[in-house]
Amino acid sequence: MTENLPNVPQAYQPPVSVPVDPYQPPPSFPPPRRGLGPLVFGLGLALAFGVALVISHVGHSGPESAAVPAAAPVATAPAPLGGQELPALPASAESTLTDATDGASTSIHFTNETAGPVTVMWLDYDHKRVKYMDLEAGQGYDQQTYAGHVWIVTRADGSVIALYQAVTTPATAVVR
Repeated sequence: MTENLPNVPQAYQPPVSVPVDPYQPPPSFPPPRRGLGPLVFGLGLALAFGVALVISHVGHSGPESAAVPAAAPVATAPAPLGGQELPALPASAESTLTDATDGASTSIHFTNETAGPVTVMWLDYDHKRVKYMDLEAGQGYDQQTYAGHVWIVTRADGSVIALYQAVTTPATAVVR
């Protein structure tokens, strides 16, 4: 008895392939593109992000904008109203003054009223000077800091003009 069986396809068998290294693209993947395309795309993306960041900060003048950058750009604008003026401590206080950080975030608006350039530095936890900003005569800027931090202002030759210790509320440091 010879019966004709219907033509039944064989069970599905996946194609035999060589395992691919998980960190390498499969052989059929197109090779990476070379040239300026990726660079131009990256620069365009960075430019768009920068513009968006500038636009998002336009018109902000409240306390929320003061905490955004660690060191705000140099400006010639006067300090915000309401900040107390910090007393200028003598240069001799650098060796004895210790950082008494209590953790409260605050800010200092430094204003250079001298006839020449000055440098603003933070006295770190190891009692070493850390440079933050150079200010020309008449310039000022806002510096985010913490209550108790010690700031040193020097002339171009490195000689100390004054020291300032941050307090819990925003304050000004007028360098004379």
